[in-house]
Amino acid sequence: MSKLSKLLILVGAIAGAVLVGIVLSRRNSKGPETDTPPSVSEPTPPAPEETNRPSFFTKRARRQPAQTATNGQPMGASETATNAVAGWEDKVDGILGSASPEPEKARQMLEMFPTLPADGQEEVARHLSNLVPDQDYGLMRGCLTNASLPEDVLDVLLDDALNRPNSLKLPALLEVARSPQHPKAAEAKDFLELFLEEDYGNDWGKWQTQMEQWLKENPD
Repeated sequence: MSKLSKLLILVGAIAGAVLVGIVLSRRNSKGPETDTPPSVSEPTPPAPEETNRPSFFTKRARRQPAQTATNGQPMGASETATNAVAGWEDKVDGILGSASPEPEKARQMLEMFPTLPADGQEEVARHLSNLVPDQDYGLMRGCLTNASLPEDVLDVLLDDALNRPNSLKLPALLEVARSPQHPKAAEAKDFLELFLEEDYGNDWGKWQTQMEQWLKENPD
């Protein structure tokens, strides 16, 4: 073998060794491959478009209830009512202690009667029972037939009627009994039945006829 051939072989071997070194160095620089696929990040939603309209889900401010006057009355109404009955006990005492005749005392008490509270009406009704004579009983009868009065007051007025003469008592009882909305209607009817000794139900014409006949047979 000639020197030239040996030289070519040596050069080729050196070139091959260099090439192998380059290949190996490139492989070592890469990290180990894995089978795990790269994670896919969720796409970022686009920024909402700004508008001037309010959001549909925005909470509305709670409305405050409108303020109303107490008990539905204008201011000053309760004060007026209070002033109307203030000091009624002193007024009653003043009427009873005056030198006025009894008919005048009764008239004054009847005038103040509608403005009094329930306890005041009950007390004044007791005084009226003593002050109002039989000839003026029509004034008391108008109070007895008033179905809007408190029941305690009506009790006093009914007791007063039962102590009046028959000619005053029975017509008053009949007027109360025939008023179904009156709190004392059933009680008045029981008293009529006791006097007439018969129950005519709701036949008020029959009650009237029998009452008139009974009064003729039982004059005062």
